[in-house]
Amino acid sequence: MKKRRSHRFLALTLASVFGPAMPVSADIQIQGDWVRLGDVAPVSGVAADKPIAAAPLPGQRMPLSSAFIEAQASAAGFPVDLPDGQMIWIAKSPDAPPATQAAPPPPQHRAAPVMRIEDTQEDGEVPVLVTDVRRGDPITPDMIAYQPLQTGRRIQGLIRSASILGETEATRTIRAGQPLSLRDIQPVSIVKKGDLVKLIYERGPLKLVVNAKALNDAARGDTVRLQNLQSNRSMDAVAWAPGEARVGTAFFGSES
Repeated sequence: MKKRRSHRFLALTLASVFGPAMPVSADIQIQGDWVRLGDVAPVSGVAADKPIAAAPLPGQRMPLSSAFIEAQASAAGFPVDLPDGQMIWIAKSPDAPPATQAAPPPPQHRAAPVMRIEDTQEDGEVPVLVTDVRRGDPITPDMIAYQPLQTGRRIQGLIRSASILGETEATRTIRAGQPLSLRDIQPVSIVKKGDLVKLIYERGPLKLVVNAKALNDAARGDTVRLQNLQSNRSMDAVAWAPGEARVGTAFFGSES
């Protein structure tokens, strides 16, 4: 695994040196339910296991932008430099093994105790929410309980551990007591549509800051469309922190 990964990062490094015409390695193949930072960037330690995006379904592929990967790696303390505008493709094998099957619940009916994310999960139980949430609502530990999964029920992308729900928000309305799928969640947005943010360009001693308004929601490292409040022009930047976005060029806006 380490040898294959080193070849992949060598190809990415060469592409950054010789420009976008340099071919990048084939799709990055994964098996799990999440794309982790170590799959797409040369990081190590705990940072390599950080989940940054839900994996595609078996047999499908999806892109991650170089700007997104650079932002995630930089936030983890591993600055990397990838070709501007490069898309890194993630693929999941059609025969990727499903998530580990939990043992069937006991036949007798029992109430599901409310637990925190760090509490122990019993066999046959899956995390559910104890209250309804709407799209964009953050999911917090006090919202989560475990309950037995109905025998024979099959849910694509079923979430079996509450630890996956940390720092996420709902992508749709979720009813209390409903088993959760990976499609129901996404990394929590640190910038919301309509927020006023500082748009920052910083390189060496040079730092430029302008006020802007967010035109869409964005999680940390995601692309956010911003309107420059001084010129009324719009551009794309990377959501960096609450109330802050960054751009890798001093060009502060193209025609909207």
